Amino acid sequence: MKVLITGGMGVIGAETSRKFVLEGHRPVIFARHRDERLIADILDEVDIELGDLLDMPRLLQVIKTRNVTHIVHTAAFVGAVSQANPALSVQVNVMGMVNVLEAARLFEVKRVVYTSAKGIYGAVLGEYGHPTYKRMQEDMPKNPIRIYDSAKLMGEHVGLYYQANMGIDVVVLRFAATYGPGKTARHGKMGVTSQIVENPARGLPFHLAQGGDQQDDFIYNKDTALGIYLATVTENLKSRVFNIGSGAGATLNDFARILRRHLPKADIQIGPGLNFFNAPYPMSGIYDISRARQELGYAPQFDLERGIADYLDSLKRLKLLDD
Repeated sequence: MKVLITGGMGVIGAETSRKFVLEGHRPVIFARHRDERLIADILDEVDIELGDLLDMPRLLQVIKTRNVTHIVHTAAFVGAVSQANPALSVQVNVMGMVNVLEAARLFEVKRVVYTSAKGIYGAVLGEYGHPTYKRMQEDMPKNPIRIYDSAKLMGEHVGLYYQANMGIDVVVLRFAATYGPGKTARHGKMGVTSQIVENPARGLPFHLAQGGDQQDDFIYNKDTALGIYLATVTENLKSRVFNIGSGAGATLNDFARILRRHLPKADIQIGPGLNFFNAPYPMSGIYDISRARQELGYAPQFDLERGIADYLDSLKRLKLLDD
């Protein structure tokens, strides 16, 4: 197997690249810019090809010359940047997916794994929200609000169309609220769960006016990478869409409690209430991950205790505290 990982130096892509290396593969990373900070420890075990998803000839060239058999598509125009640039968001996040699928069709790639987002479900309301937190299943209605989430859902639809009509094997993964190294710098204010780890690790305060009582499904990025790896290699799948999360609820106060054990002098203050994202609609809910457990054999390896410990270790190992 020769896997191409688009965005393979990004927040999720870097952990995915590392997972494939640990499983004995040499992935090809396709990215627009070269930023090695999150993959510094595996640089000698990956191949990096620079290119734009919208540059179809370049994408085709890389797939052909590298003899790619599988594609993991993590590259995206994210969050607040998408909100400010809706036209470019649609171009990159939708047409980029179309180009990946067309390239896969032309070179008979065996599978495309597409990384989607929890935001495609839209506002988390009623029994799925606070305080009952009924587990969110894949067949829930999709009502995206942000342009990023709308584009992600369109990417899903395009992928499933190619799956049904063009002979391309496509798997869609929807991640819960992710946390891990690099997200603070690259996801801005939406990286709350990374700020609460990285600020104290740098000796900085973390103060948030509200949200300490809000439960959400937090998934460490090594578990997102596990889900991606399993979705790439597992054969004879019945389903095409999977929720990938922890399947459990936690709060920012839980983060704070664990962090204080590692960093006793950490200055963390979180006000009560809900909506720690300070978003215009409720975004927090807890996934039902039974489909991923049954079909992919997915089981989260990092609860909050292990995830935060590994996060702090990774910040030191990758020398990210010097940024």
